[in-house]
Amino acid sequence: MKKEQPASQADNKPLHPLAEVVIAGDKVVINQREYRLLVNQREALDREVLKQKYDPYLDQYDYLVGDVSSEHLRLRGFYNDYVKTSIDRKKSTIVDYLTEYCNPGAPYFILESLQPSRKPRPSQRRRPPRKRSKNKAAFSEKKVKDGRPKKGSYAAGRKKTRGRHQAFVIRRKKS
Repeated sequence: MKKEQPASQADNKPLHPLAEVVIAGDKVVINQREYRLLVNQREALDREVLKQKYDPYLDQYDYLVGDVSSEHLRLRGFYNDYVKTSIDRKKSTIVDYLTEYCNPGAPYFILESLQPSRKPRPSQRRRPPRKRSKNKAAFSEKKVKDGRPKKGSYAAGRKKTRGRHQAFVIRRKKS
């Protein structure tokens, strides 16, 4: 049978191994991954707390935002704007995250990874040009149909509005 541990010892056991954190000026190295310190509002970056709270899961992100609220550090990761992901995980929404989800005036820091986790994808997929046969010309002539409705058809009596709203007039009934 297993010996039961007191509740205080079970709570102190970390879920992941402690991170190796080295801070040298505006460079921060976490588990051999280099970051640049962009913002350190009210000296929020604390080496010992970051060492305990950092999870290797955060290695995939290009930006790390840490905010301190009620003496607890909360870490959240963001990607570069060109990465295909949900909008709330992109770099451009860091300011929104800080204003909406963090306490006003709370200390925070932003770290930028010097080794981007994902490479940018080309903005458009380009198709290879079509091969033309030597017998066909670049353009071929086709007969264009007349767009007007035939006389006597239902469509001939209706006015086409083409996306515009029709005028609406209320008239009195003639007696």
